[in-house]
Amino acid sequence: MKVELDVDEAWEMTSLVVARVLEQAKLANADKAKVRRWRSESLRPSGEVMRALARKINEALAEVMARKNRSQIRKPDWR
Repeated sequence: MKVELDVDEAWEMTSLVVARVLEQAKLANADKAKVRRWRSESLRPSGEVMRALARKINEALAEVMARKNRSQIRKPDWR
């Protein structure tokens, strides 16, 4: 099984994570505004930063999938 995110999907996931963190973190309003400004300025879907992040996410997903496939082979069926 192969899972791969495109840049728009990686951007959406990152935006959701940042929004969730802003909801749950106990930060001052000024600090929340700084994080929102960073998100809107740095994390543009068409930017190089998002392309690099999407590439890193896909590499990490591939590593996790490969590790899970290997570990399933070593596990006995009877446990």
